[in-house]
Amino acid sequence: MRKNKLVGIGAIVGVIIIGLVVVLYPAPIYNPGVNDIEYPDFYTKTEDYYITRIGAIPEIDENSYELKINGSIENPTNYSLSELRALPLIEIPLTIECIGNRLGGSLLSTANWTGFSVYNLLSTLGLKSNATGVKYYAADGYYATHTMEQLMNNTVIGALYINNQTLPPVQGFPLRIINPGYYGAKQPAWVTKIEVIDMPLQDFWDDYGWDTSPPMAADSKIFYSGGIFKTVETGEQIFIGGAAYGGTRIAKVEYTINDGLNWHQADIIKSVDFDNVWVFWIIKFRIYEEGIKTIYVKATDIYNGTQPKYDPDSLDGDNSWPWLNIDVN
Repeated sequence: MRKNKLVGIGAIVGVIIIGLVVVLYPAPIYNPGVNDIEYPDFYTKTEDYYITRIGAIPEIDENSYELKINGSIENPTNYSLSELRALPLIEIPLTIECIGNRLGGSLLSTANWTGFSVYNLLSTLGLKSNATGVKYYAADGYYATHTMEQLMNNTVIGALYINNQTLPPVQGFPLRIINPGYYGAKQPAWVTKIEVIDMPLQDFWDDYGWDTSPPMAADSKIFYSGGIFKTVETGEQIFIGGAAYGGTRIAKVEYTINDGLNWHQADIIKSVDFDNVWVFWIIKFRIYEEGIKTIYVKATDIYNGTQPKYDPDSLDGDNSWPWLNIDVN
């Protein structure tokens, strides 16, 4: 697990002890003067974490549960929940978005996940040379896959806890797979079986026309619940806030009020020094001409990946510019 310095001054460090893991994690940065913007909690409360599923919540008995691991592996094994909890644990703060989240939608959350390294566990069982990835089977009939490269390089964990609490049934008890930097479609819940495979990868939603293979692209969201119009007076200072996120770190957030002819940089006001975690931003400006102006926002990541005005293929996640009309009178 990465333990990096905090971004900013005056932040605090919390200490968490769960089972065998002791984790130092950075608290978000809070700047004064933005209380009028509708920011959510930086770390989403467990009861507020977004929910999607393909059917009813499975009823899984803690005492009889077993995780079955088989396929292209030397020593197929079943693990009880107590055995999984006894493994070395890792904590990851992570922002996850549903691949089907609409522009400005609410299927987006950030939490601290704690669990075991999937790759390390599989390695102890003897991965065969023909293994190319894994397929996860969930108790509700869902299935998803990860490549072996993702397992090796992407800190994929079998999460047993969310926000230092045992996973509740609605969030995947007893086991949810977490793959940092990817959409929620790659984070299957209620997992009962891991099959090591040597075949092409195909996920549940891929069978319905989606493309779940790419990581999350740089994206942003405006926090405003008043519809598509914000009314202001001529010359009034305007405050707009939001979040930016993606499959890596966000480098900057920009806005335009003339359809992209000129861009201005937003201020990042809340962040932590971890990959794949959203940042909160604020912009402050004035408009002196009456009429309706449209503000667009775009995020750019550390690899210079940026949002398009219109995403041409929303079936691998829509990251078009978010927008808000400003009615100046």
